[in-house]
Amino acid sequence: MLLSKFVNFLINTKPLYAVMKVLAKRALKSSAEERGVSWDGHAKRLMSDAELKQIKDEMENKSMVYPSYYLQPFHAYDEGNLNWLAACEVEPATYAMAIRTFKSETDLTPMEAQAKLRKNITSAIKDYFATHSLQSPTNIVDVGCSTGISTRWLVNEFPGAKVTATDLSPHFLAVAELEERRHEREGGTRRVHYMHDKAENSVLETSSVDLMSFQFVMHECPGDAITNLVKESARVVRPGGVLCIVDNNPQSKTIQNLPPALFTLMKSTEPWSDEYYAYDIEQCLRDLGFTEVVTVCTDHRHRAILGIRAQ
Repeated sequence: MLLSKFVNFLINTKPLYAVMKVLAKRALKSSAEERGVSWDGHAKRLMSDAELKQIKDEMENKSMVYPSYYLQPFHAYDEGNLNWLAACEVEPATYAMAIRTFKSETDLTPMEAQAKLRKNITSAIKDYFATHSLQSPTNIVDVGCSTGISTRWLVNEFPGAKVTATDLSPHFLAVAELEERRHEREGGTRRVHYMHDKAENSVLETSSVDLMSFQFVMHECPGDAITNLVKESARVVRPGGVLCIVDNNPQSKTIQNLPPALFTLMKSTEPWSDEYYAYDIEQCLRDLGFTEVVTVCTDHRHRAILGIRAQ
C-alpha cells in the first residue's frame, strides 16, 4: 500500500516523527477531553501518589530481559510502556478509544462507551463458551493486562473465577495493583493476582488455564512475537480451554477507510502495525493446536479470535 510505505518513510524521518507523535497524542487526548474526561488531572493525581513507586519496587522482576520490540518508542512515548506518564495516562486513553469507536453515539458518556466496548468483548467470550458447551472458566489469565481495566471486566463477568493478570511493564502493573489495594482498603476482597511476567516465556504452569485473554496486545507486536505468544498460550491453556485474542480488525471497513491524515497519525504510534495487519492469527492458532477457531466482530473496529486447545 503506497500510503503505508509513505507513512513508514515519515516515521523513519526523526524530525517528522517527532511532530507526528505529538499530533497523534493530541488527537486522542482531544477526543477524551471534548467528552469531559480529565486527561491531565487523572494523570497528575496518579503520578503524585508515592505508593506507586513503592508498589513497582515490590512487583518488578529486576532480572527481566525485555524483548527488543518492546524497547522501541510507541503510543507516542519514547520509552514505550516503560515509564510513569504512559502508565498514568492509560485510563483516559482507553476512554478516548471507546469514544472514538462509538463516536456516532454522542449520547454515550465516556464510561458508557467504555462499558459498551468491554461488554461486547466479554459477551463474545461467553457466547463462545455457550456455543461449544464449555463450562464457565474457573481459572483465567489476562495477558498484557496493562493497568487492569480489561482484567476487572473479566472479574466482573466471571464471578468466582480465579483471575491472574500479567504485563511486561512494572509501571502499568503498579497502577493496576494500586487500584486493587484501594479496593481492599475499602473493604473489598482481592480480585486479581498481578505478576510482572514475559508472555512469550511465562512462569505460568503448563495446562493450567481455562481462559487466556489477550486484549489489544497483538497489534503492538511483530509477527515472530505473535507466533511466540500463541505458542506459549498453547502450553499454558489446558486441553479444552480457550484462547481469546481481542484487537483491531484488519477486515474492518472503518479501519480500511480511515482518512489518510488519521491513518498516518494512528500508524505513527504503532511501529508494528504493518506486520500485525498482514499476520494470519487464525491460521497461527490452528497450526499450534487450537480447534474451532472463529473470529467475532465485537464492534465495527475490533474483533475477538477464539479457539479451543485440542484434547
